[in-house]
Amino acid sequence: MKKISLAGAMFIAAAIPVSVMASPCGTELCLSDFDAASNLSECKPEMDEFFEIVKYRKDKFSPSRTLKARRDYLYKCESGNDTDKERILAKFGAILKPSY
Repeated sequence: MKKISLAGAMFIAAAIPVSVMASPCGTELCLSDFDAASNLSECKPEMDEFFEIVKYRKDKFSPSRTLKARRDYLYKCESGNDTDKERILAKFGAILKPSY
């Protein structure tokens, strides 16, 4: 019974497209060229996940807290380029979701 459950879980995990599973590294890759990425359906989950990170203070949007949370998220990607991360955060770290 346990082997069947494990095999079933592995099958389900393998069936999920990689693009559905957003990741900090994928987000960095996509946002490093926002104009090109905004036209790619493969980047939508990564961009959506990044821009869904929004923090509030006293029921108002907090750019500084949002920036910190987005920075923490991007830096979970250890293999990325810190310069690219900081450029992305300077442009998109403290704003609400842009249209794309």
